[in-house]
This record gives sequence, C-alpha cells and structure tokens, in this order.
Amino acid sequence: MENLNQLDTQNGENVVNYVKALRDARKWIGVATIAVMAIAVSGALYLGQYRSEGFLQFGGPIPLPLETLDKDKDPKKDKDKEGNPGIVLADYKRYAAAFSTSERFDAFVQANKLQGVDGIGGLRKAMASGDGFNKMVEPIFPFTKMDAKELMEQPKDGGNNVIGLRISYAAGSAENAQRMVGLLGRYAIDSIIYSNYSDVLRFKHIELSAKITKLDNDIISMNERLEMYQRKGVVLKKIVGSYPEAANKSATSVISVTEDSARYLSPITHLMSGEVEALSTSETIIRLKREQAQSILLREYYDQAKSLLDTNQSGEALLRGLEAVKEGVFKNKNLNDEVVKEVYNMITIDNQRSINLYLEKSRFIAGPTLPEKRNIRLSAVLLLSLLFGFFLSSAIVLLRKWWALNMDGVRP
Repeated sequence: MENLNQLDTQNGENVVNYVKALRDARKWIGVATIAVMAIAVSGALYLGQYRSEGFLQFGGPIPLPLETLDKDKDPKKDKDKEGNPGIVLADYKRYAAAFSTSERFDAFVQANKLQGVDGIGGLRKAMASGDGFNKMVEPIFPFTKMDAKELMEQPKDGGNNVIGLRISYAAGSAENAQRMVGLLGRYAIDSIIYSNYSDVLRFKHIELSAKITKLDNDIISMNERLEMYQRKGVVLKKIVGSYPEAANKSATSVISVTEDSARYLSPITHLMSGEVEALSTSETIIRLKREQAQSILLREYYDQAKSLLDTNQSGEALLRGLEAVKEGVFKNKNLNDEVVKEVYNMITIDNQRSINLYLEKSRFIAGPTLPEKRNIRLSAVLLLSLLFGFFLSSAIVLLRKWWALNMDGVRP
C-alpha cells in the first residue's frame, strides 16, 4: 500500500513537471506553430493547381442518321427516326468504355502529333490512373432528378440522352489547365467519331454484299414473273382473235372480282390486266437493277473507306479523309449517269452533315475557362496546420522534458 502511494505521488509530480514545461515553453510553441502554418500556406500556394472547366455540347443526334437510297419512304417515320439531340445513354457507356482508356488516348496523341504540347505529360498520367477520365469528364443530361419532379410529365426518350460533357482539369499553370480541357473535348469528339465509323465501316461490306445478292434474287424472280405475263399475253391474244364477238362484249354484270371468279372475265380484260402487270413488273426490275448498281458503288466506296480506317487512329482525320476516298472511287465513273450521280451526291451529303455535326455544332458553349486563382482552401490549410504545429511543438517539449527527467535519474 505504501508503494502504491509513492507511485501515485511520483506520477503526480511528473504531470506537474510536464505542465510546467509546456507553460514555460509557450512562446516557443507559439512561434513553432506559426512557423508550421507559414510553411503549410507557402507550400499550398506553391503546390496548388489552377482548375479550368468547360461545357461541351453535342450538336445533334449521335450517331447521325445516314441518308438512304430507298424511294418508298414515309415522311412521318423519317421524322421520327431523326432522333433526339445527344447520345443515348447505352451508346454513351459504350463510347466511354473505349475513350476512357489510356491506350486510346495515347493513340490519339500519336495520331495528332501532340507529344510536344506543354502539359500533355500530366494529362497522360491522369488518363493512366484508374478512374482518371471519369473524374475529368462528366456526362450531362437534359433533365435532372429535381427537374423530373417539377415537371408535369416525365421526360420521354430524349430525357435519357447525354447532351454534353462537363470537363474539368487542374494543372500547375492556368494556360495548361485551359489547354488540356480543350484537348479533352477534342479527344472525346474524336473518339466518338472513330467509334461510330469503325462500327459502320467494318460491317458495310458484308451488309452491302448481302443486299446485292438479295437484289439479284429479286431481279431473277421478277424476270420469271415477267416471262409468265408475256406467255400469258400471247395465249390471250390468240383467244381474242378466235372469239372476236366475245371480246367485244362488256362485263357490266361483274361487281367484284375474286381469285375464283377472275377466270370468268372476258379474255380482253385478262389481256389488259396482264399487260398492266407486265408493265409494273418491268418497272420493278428497272428499279431493282438501279438499286443493285448503286449498292455496288457503295460497296466499293466503303471498302476504300475501311482501308483508310485500318491505317488511321484519329476520328477527325478519318472523317475528313472520306472526301478524298469518295473522289478516288468516282474518279473514273461517269457522273453524267444519274445512277452514279445520285450515289455520289448521297455520300457528299452524308460527309457534309457529319462534319457539320461532329466538328462544327459539337463545341464548347462555355469555357474552357482561364482560371485566375489556384484551387486551394486556405481556411482548411490554416486550421490543419494550426493543429499540426501545436501538437508537434508540444510533443517536442514533452519529449525533451521526459529525456531530461530520465537523465537526472528521476523515474516517471
């Protein structure tokens, strides 16, 4: 019991000694704390980064609906197919999976010879990090959850489209931050173009080859039908010649014609009907042959475009290069032929619309901003450095006192 009392007395004395040491060193603790705060603020100001932001708007429905050669089109359906502005969410996730990889970004940098651009190294490191792209690029929707609650009706298909991208990037200089935001917007559009055209160009040859074969079968079927009408017409003309009196009688008693009652019509009626059907079939054959010839031209164009894709990693360069591919394909073609001219014009319109959508209308409508101040929170830095400096200096004082007591042979 006596030993316990002595131990308590010693502990109490030690606590008093430590408190006195802190009190005696209060000026030094204050100076040390202020010094730590000054170092922390200076480091924050020196290491703080400038953050630039920008809003990139998609200029229309992506992917862009392409022109077709179909003549029998419903204008109302065509209007519905025009689509809503932006990218369907499912398509955006597919694009994001492709252009959020560092490999795709490195290919873009090499294709556009951007290796020497100031600040590109930091952006490449950010892209190489696990979730770097998703932190810098955020999809924007036309309606938020709060908007949907305030609206009388829930937004339909277009409400789920990604209409733009909010892009932000922090760098050591304001100019680099602004430059990299613009580069990220250009990279996003470039990758979307590349993804769209790589999907189209890789499979167009097979699709058009299948279409050409189907049209060939349709032409064969129509030719057989035409031959049938012609044979039938020859026989009917003989019948009309053999029975001129019957041919001159009008079938005014016929109210309706069915498959079973059609055989009882006059030969002249059958002959006229057959000639009309033969004329319609001939027109169908002409239309099918025209469409087949145009499909063959399109297949040749898309084959050359695919070769351009295989040697290119830039979506913008690919899109601009399609005009040269078109001119090469039609260089030796007769553009005075309406069949050829229509395909030529259709490709020209598609390319011009794509350039307008992807490279002209899809643009920054806000930013990239040129930040004036570094992105730091001085209040948080001051508070944390204050606490850290106070506890660090206090710990040093207590450690020195503990060391002095032990050197003097006093047990705590």
